[in-house]
Amino acid sequence: MIETSVIIPTYNRPGTLFQALRSLQEQTLSDFEILVMDNAADPEVERLVANFNRTARISGRYIAHDSGGNSGARNRGAQEAKGNLLVYTDDDLTFEPRWVEAYCAQFCAHPEMVAAGGCVRPLWEEAPPAWLLEYMGNAKVFSPLALMEPTDHFTLNDSGFFFSCNMGVRRSVFDWTGFRPEMYGTQTIGNGETGLNRDILRRGGLIGYVPEAVVYHHIPPHRMTVDYIRKWAWHLGGSEMYDRWWNRKRSIASLIKEVILIARQYWRKWLKDCTVRHRRDRAAINIQFQASLGWCKINYVWWMAIDSKVQAALDMTDFRP
Repeated sequence: MIETSVIIPTYNRPGTLFQALRSLQEQTLSDFEILVMDNAADPEVERLVANFNRTARISGRYIAHDSGGNSGARNRGAQEAKGNLLVYTDDDLTFEPRWVEAYCAQFCAHPEMVAAGGCVRPLWEEAPPAWLLEYMGNAKVFSPLALMEPTDHFTLNDSGFFFSCNMGVRRSVFDWTGFRPEMYGTQTIGNGETGLNRDILRRGGLIGYVPEAVVYHHIPPHRMTVDYIRKWAWHLGGSEMYDRWWNRKRSIASLIKEVILIARQYWRKWLKDCTVRHRRDRAAINIQFQASLGWCKINYVWWMAIDSKVQAALDMTDFRP
């Protein structure tokens, strides 16, 4: 059986982290390690893990890593892990008992598979509003809540994808790439697992989908709002700008030109946004989504001009910690 490490970044959510650790105790396999990567370096979380380990069937290893956001914690997890297969999740999920086993089985059966994603289903903490269910429709992938169930059978191809809350990656991938930076403070500057996914595909790697690797994303009420969808659109804007400007030469002229291009693309959405904020139909939400995405892009140009951390993230050739 392939050696496996489960890596959980966490940030100021000890309650949901405990829930995730407890759920992992129900796995059909027990021969794997758990790494808790604490973005907040919180002594309370360190104590929680230590207390949990006293009675745990599968203990967790606590590692404080309070720089680089989630991507920094995930990269550090790859460095610290003992396994050849790295299975990533987040601190607000619970797991089907065969979650780890399903990944292990498919990575063993398909040595050509570089990475894989699995099924992410919602676990609503209260009944979702009707407008949200209508907005989601019958989509097999709903990115704002990181939900996906694209098919009921295993796939492996050169166009696969994953969400970081449910993904497996061979350790060897981190010899040449890693998670891109995501956030510094409140600034969205990178593309996280999206960049990792694209790097794998650009190199000709095959990405699988493992339908039996099922996790449940716990969705609290504050994520069932249009404001949250706008926030996710803002992060998407940062991801798109990172892709556009990473390792690209910047000048005052090029940044001014970028502002003009963004304004031409989004000014109508910005004007309409002011008139549809009270609406919850699909067309109105899409306008708000696009307006938020555009505002992030404008802010990104400002960050590129004045913020040394953003400049460094865009310029670095080695984004591993």
